Amino acid sequence: MTEATRILHLIASPRPNSRSRAVAQAYLDAFKYADPAVLVEELDLWSMELPTIDGALLSAKYAILARRPHRPEEAQAWERVLALTQHFLSFDHYVFSVPMWNLGIPYRLKHYIDVVTQPGITFSWTPERGYEGLVLGRSALVACASAFDYGAGSALHPWDQQKSHMHTWLRFIGIDDVGLIDCGPTRPGEPGAQAAQARAEEEAIRRGRAAQRK
Repeated sequence: MTEATRILHLIASPRPNSRSRAVAQAYLDAFKYADPAVLVEELDLWSMELPTIDGALLSAKYAILARRPHRPEEAQAWERVLALTQHFLSFDHYVFSVPMWNLGIPYRLKHYIDVVTQPGITFSWTPERGYEGLVLGRSALVACASAFDYGAGSALHPWDQQKSHMHTWLRFIGIDDVGLIDCGPTRPGEPGAQAAQARAEEEAIRRGRAAQRK
């Protein structure tokens, strides 16, 4: 018997009616319609407690890079990181709802990324091979939203650090199968905002249905 696909939906917007979340939900609904057995867990990054990346935690990380044992205070700081990274790694597929904040991603998502991007767990480094991602055999869908149109060919495209950040990070940890849906403009009253939302949700539904045929 094939195990059910496990999907983690990481919500990076604090707004319950956010456009990025609506696009991601359209994708998940289509995915679940095709496969009712799929298991989806939501992770609201604004309601969870993330460990502070302080001296002890950084020392624990550098101890791994230096290949030395953790001191007691480092081991204690590392326990919470291990719990969050192991939870992250327990899924087959990731869906991100990502609004654009100041050209990039929200700080809560960046905080989560900094916590789970750890040596020996989600990536490795050696002098001979450099960086290698360890999160293999997974895939991701990133639903992005922005107040204005930052799409390829637009005047604002060179300023966009939102989509490149997500794509680069996912590839860094070993996820090469990355789908991206761009929704913009979303600003109320902006010409084309309603059409952009409709197109993004239509694409999300199409991708959700197609994901089951992979």
